[in-house]
Amino acid sequence: MVSIGERNYDVEIRRTTHGVAHIRANDWGSLGYGQGYGCAQDHLVTLADQYTKVRSERSLFHGAGPDGGLLATDFGYLAMGVMRKAPELRDSQPTHIRELVSGYVAGLNRYIKDAAGTEALAEWCRDAPWIREIDELDHWAYMIDLALMASGRNVAEIIGRAQAPGPDGPAPASPMSALSGTAPAASNGWAFGSDATASGHGIVVANPHFPWAGEARFWECHLTIPGELDVYGVSLLGTPGVQMGFNADVAWTHTFSRGNRFTLARLDLVDGDPTTYRFGEDTRAMNAQTYSVQVRGDNAEVTTEERTLWSSHHGPIVNLPLLGWGMDNAFAFQDANLDNHAMLAQFLGMATARSMDEFQASYAEIQGMPWVNTLAADRSGRAWFIDASTTPALSEGAKKRFVERLETDFVAALLHQNRVALLDGSNPDDDWISLEGARRDGLLPYGEMPQLERRDYVLNANDSHWLNHAESPLEGYSPLHGLERTPRSLRTRQNLLVAAALAASGTVTNETAIDALLDNKSLSAQLLVDAVIERVRNFDTETVELSESNRLAEAAEILAQWDQRFDLSSSGAVLWREFMAGFEPAAHQNAGALFAVAFDPDDPLNTPRDLAAAPHDVPDPVLVSLLKALDVLAEAGVDPSAPLGEAQWVQRGEHRIGVHGGYEADGVCNVLAPNGSLSSHSLEPSQPRLRAVADRAATSGLAEGGYRCTYGTSFLMSVELTDDGPEAVGLLAYGQCGDPRSPHHVDGTVAYANKATRPLLFTDEQIEKDPNLVRLNLRTS
Repeated sequence: MVSIGERNYDVEIRRTTHGVAHIRANDWGSLGYGQGYGCAQDHLVTLADQYTKVRSERSLFHGAGPDGGLLATDFGYLAMGVMRKAPELRDSQPTHIRELVSGYVAGLNRYIKDAAGTEALAEWCRDAPWIREIDELDHWAYMIDLALMASGRNVAEIIGRAQAPGPDGPAPASPMSALSGTAPAASNGWAFGSDATASGHGIVVANPHFPWAGEARFWECHLTIPGELDVYGVSLLGTPGVQMGFNADVAWTHTFSRGNRFTLARLDLVDGDPTTYRFGEDTRAMNAQTYSVQVRGDNAEVTTEERTLWSSHHGPIVNLPLLGWGMDNAFAFQDANLDNHAMLAQFLGMATARSMDEFQASYAEIQGMPWVNTLAADRSGRAWFIDASTTPALSEGAKKRFVERLETDFVAALLHQNRVALLDGSNPDDDWISLEGARRDGLLPYGEMPQLERRDYVLNANDSHWLNHAESPLEGYSPLHGLERTPRSLRTRQNLLVAAALAASGTVTNETAIDALLDNKSLSAQLLVDAVIERVRNFDTETVELSESNRLAEAAEILAQWDQRFDLSSSGAVLWREFMAGFEPAAHQNAGALFAVAFDPDDPLNTPRDLAAAPHDVPDPVLVSLLKALDVLAEAGVDPSAPLGEAQWVQRGEHRIGVHGGYEADGVCNVLAPNGSLSSHSLEPSQPRLRAVADRAATSGLAEGGYRCTYGTSFLMSVELTDDGPEAVGLLAYGQCGDPRSPHHVDGTVAYANKATRPLLFTDEQIEKDPNLVRLNLRTS
């Protein structure tokens, strides 16, 4: 294997409509060179920040951050050993992946040289010292960080805050903001088989919902090495290859798995010694390690801060919000993906598969999928679901105790609501176990991962593996893959209802699939709005003041005129959203203040349902929530009858663009929201913060003026695998480029707002005919 400096690269980058990069080379290194250069053209600022993060140097360039968050995160990355583990990850890779990554780094560094000091970079960061050439190990460290997207990346700050109790007692618990992004992200994925499609070929629909800023964005590309690789799709920023997309024979998409990629172990501490814990009949001392981080002060002076952090045999100790690290208990973190050396090989194995058999074999043999479900179909019309996410393996006893703990232990239940699994770290039988066939000790093997193959459809919308087809539940799997026979979200129910109806028609095409996904029908409205209107029109007027009675009558009329969708023109959608936001999230999934009929695991699509009866002894929560909805909308300055497109928008540079789409409680498939659940960090200048309204920040996200969306539909794709090649349509909703000065920062958003997909160009003939074609040839010697 030659080093970066000793090899030559030769690659062609063809840009088509919306800035899509079609990259063609004759070897893996040159392909990586083109992808690294092209992605840096569009997102260098974000990439440079990520390399700064994994080097634990954000504090060096940006200071300790609010509440010391950047400093704590720098310490957390040191404690996880991300940079320390990079050489081992690099050395474990096959030659073609080593070449691909070496080329990627060389291409990225080439663009950094080309852009340095020029208008290619925005003025605010043109001379930023943290935008600099990287070492290949920096990139391998970032690949480790990417594998930790559903685990260590989100808890780095609370690892970096975990200082042992001293003579004056425990250190302060971490702020609530320190444990963010652990809830499952929202995405939809559909795969239709031969019994469902008009042609008898497979069709895959991708609708991942991700942040619209920061590192967790996608970049659209088409990668070709003649005779070896020809794949179209998207990659997460800075990632060689394609994570979701299609080749000539197979297409696939992903949704975030509901399962657990890490565990917390609660340690029973020895009395008077907070760094020693009980383990079975014995005691064990924690290990201490002192780390150093350079910190830039307000006066630009750089100082060095040291912090001693601790670990158990499970892994690093964390400082949980509210709980902290006390004298009785501590919590240790263990990450299933920290040593995932197979992630890039997994994505490339999928990209080169030529049939469903080969596609499935890549999963069985490589076992490198970090944190997502997969929905796939092939040209022959086979449709497949699998949650192959890297998952800890537990004994039968540990699995039973884990489930029981959710019912009896408040802390365990609260953590689980935030996608954190709590084990008993002082019970040896709760340790991860080794199973035959797994990629490494402590993980579940391929044979114990939930999967389903059908000829009609499979789907997922971020609930667990249990129900990915209306009539074929999957049961008997580890609870760390997700719970079974539990309520489904309104969005999952709507996905199942919509996809099942499509499949039953036997006439699914790209056009009908995209239309169904973007129709923005509200299941919560379908289930409840008529009954709410009737309740309002028939309540006892003597129990409500006249002014409130008039307001309720006005609200009922608005809802009666609403089309029960979340389209741009939908008048009444904002009122319904705020009505639903008045109920606790748990009320959306079971009987209570909102629904009368409880969830039934034997009828999951149709339950819960029906509006709960008005109570006799307390104010009717339906009327209370509707009045509250009118109040908060008035506080925000939003007319309750305003079309959604006037009150919901995204800001792309100087452009305010009204957008369609809804939230979880709206019960629509297509999500667009002011806040999301996936952790993402951005140094790029942002719009001024809007004044929050009442208690809506964590529910509907309503703020002054309405809903400024920052999260939701990102890459949208439908692809049919015909005998004449793939036929695909799609869009990248936030655009290809992170620079607000670029037309490709806004053109994708305009397309999304208009529901205007474009052809995804796959053949040379299609690419060469594109009216916006631009070529760039890169060579080194």
